[in-house]
Parts: sequence; structure tokens; C-alpha cells
Amino acid sequence: MAEEDGLDIGEEAGKSGGKKKLIIIIALLLVLVGGGGAAAYFFLFSGSDESTESTEEALANEPSTYLALDPAFTVDFMVDGRQRYVQLNMSVKSKNVEQINALTLHMPLIRNSLVLLFSSQSFDELQTAEGKMALKNAALDAINGILEQETGQGGIDAVLFTNFVMQ
Repeated sequence: MAEEDGLDIGEEAGKSGGKKKLIIIIALLLVLVGGGGAAAYFFLFSGSDESTESTEEALANEPSTYLALDPAFTVDFMVDGRQRYVQLNMSVKSKNVEQINALTLHMPLIRNSLVLLFSSQSFDELQTAEGKMALKNAALDAINGILEQETGQGGIDAVLFTNFVMQ
């Protein structure tokens, strides 16, 4: 009689069980998609600090690269009515090859800045070891300042005077 009236008790029980399974599967998919999205967000957006640190650590293990700033710098001075000259050859040292390439690209700007720096020095101060060290530090600051302005980062570790003649 239940079959004649279209009432099948077994079908209702099957339908409600199927709906529960569907709801559980959809809920699990939403949790997985949400978890994957959150993991991707944290991986992509919080990794920048770690990548900067790992880049610095990688550069610490790299060998140093040297670049000679040729030709030599020659600067003249007037000291007590006499003409004096300073001629110096210099090289720069860096572990970052990209910054050495940037230095080569911006060489005219850097040489101009260094010529102005060298010509503003006192001849008497350059005769002392302290004066030469101060000049090396000022040259390093000038080069890194230009590289920071042009590329956004310094990267030159040292300035080396390979020849320093005063007469």
C-alpha cells in the first residue's frame, strides 16, 4: 500500500544520507581551499624578510670581486705658491657582482664625484696616514651614495689605493 501511494520509506533515508555526505564533502573542500589560500598568502608575502637575509648570507659566502678605476686620478694643488700634484690609482672591492656592474654603468658619475672629492682635499692632510684613511672612507661613502641613489643599494665593501704619488 505504501508503494501505491508513492511513499517509499527507504528512499527518504537514502536521500538524507546523500545530502549529509554532500554537505561534508563541500565543507572539507572549503576548508582545504581556505587553508591552501592562507598558506600561499603567508608563503608569498612573509618570505621577503627571509629572502633578504638569505641574500645577505649568500653574499657573505661569495668571493670578493675587484674593479680598477682606470685611468689614474690626477689632481693639482697650489701649496705656498708652488704647484703640487697627487696621482692615485684605486680599485673597489665588493662581494656583489651586480653592484660592480652597476658601478661600471655609472662610472662617469662616480669619477666626477671622486675628482671633486679629491680636489677638495688639503695637500698637507693627504701626507699623513690619517688623511689617506679619511680620503678612503670619504671615497667609499661617495661611491656607495651614488649607487644607492641609482640602484637603491650600496654594495661596495672597500676602496683600495693601489698607487698614491704626491709631488
